[in-house]
Amino acid sequence: MLKALDKFFDYKPVLSIEELERTDFKNLLETAKTYLSEDEVAKVKQAYEFAKQAHGDDKRLSGEPYLVHPVKVANFLMVLKPDIETIITALLHDVIEDTPYTYEDIQVRFWKKVADMCSGLEKVSKVRYKDLPKDKAGEARHLETLKKTFLAMGRDLRVIFIKLADRVHNIQTLHFHPKEEKRKRIALETMKIYVPIAQRLWLSYFQTLLENGSFKILNPQEFDRIYSFLKKKFPQSDVIIKRGIQKLTQLFEKEWFKEFEIKWRIKSPYRVWKKMQKYKTDNPAKILDIIAFRIILPDVASCYAALGIIHQYYIPLLNKIKDYISLPKPNGYRSLHTTVLGFFSYPVEFQIRTFEMDQIAEYGVAAHFAYKEAGKSVSVSQQQAHWIQKLQEIVKKYQWYDDKQSFEDELQVEVLGKNIFVYTPKGDVVELPQGSWVLDFAFRIHTDIWLKVKSAIVNWKIVPLDYKLKTWDIVEIKTYKNRYSASKGWLNYIVTPSARAKLQRFLKQKDKELYIQKGKELLNARLEELGLPLLGSAEDKISKQLSKDELENNLILIAQGQLPMLRFLKKFWLREIEALEKQKLAKQQVKDEIQKDLASVKSEVIIDFDKSKLNYSFCQACNPKVWDRIIAKTGRTAIKVHKISCKSLKSINYAHLLEAHWENQQPQPYKISFRIWVLNRPGALLQLLSVLEEFRINILDLKLGDKKMIDGQEYVATELVLSLTQPAKIGYLIKELKNQRRLVICDKLDLVE
Repeated sequence: MLKALDKFFDYKPVLSIEELERTDFKNLLETAKTYLSEDEVAKVKQAYEFAKQAHGDDKRLSGEPYLVHPVKVANFLMVLKPDIETIITALLHDVIEDTPYTYEDIQVRFWKKVADMCSGLEKVSKVRYKDLPKDKAGEARHLETLKKTFLAMGRDLRVIFIKLADRVHNIQTLHFHPKEEKRKRIALETMKIYVPIAQRLWLSYFQTLLENGSFKILNPQEFDRIYSFLKKKFPQSDVIIKRGIQKLTQLFEKEWFKEFEIKWRIKSPYRVWKKMQKYKTDNPAKILDIIAFRIILPDVASCYAALGIIHQYYIPLLNKIKDYISLPKPNGYRSLHTTVLGFFSYPVEFQIRTFEMDQIAEYGVAAHFAYKEAGKSVSVSQQQAHWIQKLQEIVKKYQWYDDKQSFEDELQVEVLGKNIFVYTPKGDVVELPQGSWVLDFAFRIHTDIWLKVKSAIVNWKIVPLDYKLKTWDIVEIKTYKNRYSASKGWLNYIVTPSARAKLQRFLKQKDKELYIQKGKELLNARLEELGLPLLGSAEDKISKQLSKDELENNLILIAQGQLPMLRFLKKFWLREIEALEKQKLAKQQVKDEIQKDLASVKSEVIIDFDKSKLNYSFCQACNPKVWDRIIAKTGRTAIKVHKISCKSLKSINYAHLLEAHWENQQPQPYKISFRIWVLNRPGALLQLLSVLEEFRINILDLKLGDKKMIDGQEYVATELVLSLTQPAKIGYLIKELKNQRRLVICDKLDLVE
């Protein structure tokens, strides 16, 4: 690794086309000849000549001919042994953007696939991380570019490979750029966008070069310190590695292993720095797994046998033994890891895996075509395929939707952000953004599950909905069978943007359904009042003349009070409503005449029907008329007559009430609506009824309602409608009930007209 990084950073510009053809392009052709046909190699030469003609005398900041860049990009790709279309696209990837040649020119000379990928890469080249213009038009252009970029990358994985190789060469030559601010911006962009892509697709070769090249620019002091430490610690890495490989070879041959291959690696400066951040140390010497050997074996059984052999000869660090074969990482990585003492003077890590496991570890999704010889093939992991699908879904979702912030947030959380991995009870691995709650897990499993969440069980313990998940948690969701439990409060416990968006859509739909139902009830009540056919009846004109969506939209407006019902109904029942209005007007005129006549008649009030007339005055607030139902109330100096609906009667001592009626009318009992809370115990209701019997108060209606806890005891809401001729009794009844406060708690009292 150190030698490879030395070569990567010790970049020597290629200053002429002749030198380029003697070196890099020659190497490209020699590698291509090892697995491509003669016709395909000839096509590579044709693409090179076309690129040379297209770029002409253009130069890069390094002073090199521009043609050097696409050739270098193609050479970086050759480690994957790409197909002919990928190589040609790498050579032509800047033609559309930087030269007069067009998509059609490439399609005619080569293939449509090549032209499509070149077009996609032309969009990718414009991506900028948080480098947005200040004007709104610039932000809109950036958003559209970002969408097209990831859409192109999602359509064809080869675009990702080429772009990563392109970015590797740009990082390698970034020191030629004169502006430090621009260098840091490109390095940050690489860390935030392209390194996560390489990591997600398990393209460790590109990831290592990108992250270390960017790290050197963003944090040069730390890079130089760790790089110097590694060179001092392993000054002759080739000698050390050669000695290690020799020891391992002798050991495995001694133990009768016939087929094996031994590789090695030294952890890169950036990876060492990341481990230092994890363990909160400034000393790189405290990182134990800087050097590692990889033992490649033909099958899984041999891997476990090899692990036993290594532990037989060397002392394992127990907390460093990892079995990723029986328990693979979600990105498809499988291997046995162990760190031992005694192999060298410092701890050494061993990674034991099969050929297929090694190819996935090295080349990720590119492994399926990077190594095809000897009849071997490697499949793409489900998690990598899921990531690619997720990328496509996000881009398509925002393709015509200009919510820039939501798009960038979702991209960062769902695609480029750090993730955790949790288990279902069946052992399936679920990938979630870091910081996810149990509701994010429920959403990822299935819509029917998260809409009906009842409780969450993590590692066999019930947890609240605000529990934040950690990698390797085992999560089970319990659900209701026949009802949805999703609510607006859940938005506080969801981190994944896709889950938040779906919950918001569900809540909006739920609100819509409630508004529709409320609007229907209000409209039917008005129709019934007018004597018109109800919605859904055989004579219903409204449902027949409006579409379902039109009817629902109108019902929502009615429920929200934005559409007057009468105006709406006149569109369908104009003649009928006008006739009813005329009848109503005629009736009101008759009533007004009667009330006018009654008002002219002088009428006295009888206070307390079994007594003679008493002195009284009328309440000025309610000003009762001869057609109003009335009641009297005693005061300090006089008796005052009120309508029974008078607001001043809401807060009085009911013992001061007296029966009152107009002289020409017969006295009628008063109805009183009364709600109390009765202790929920045997005999309590019977005791209440006996109190009413003592006061000789008639019960017109009695209903039992909700229950609630008061002072640690359960009470039942009891609605009573009482009838009594002497209203003062209600005051004494309340006093008696308050004396029995452990049995009854008074709540609400209303006179009923």
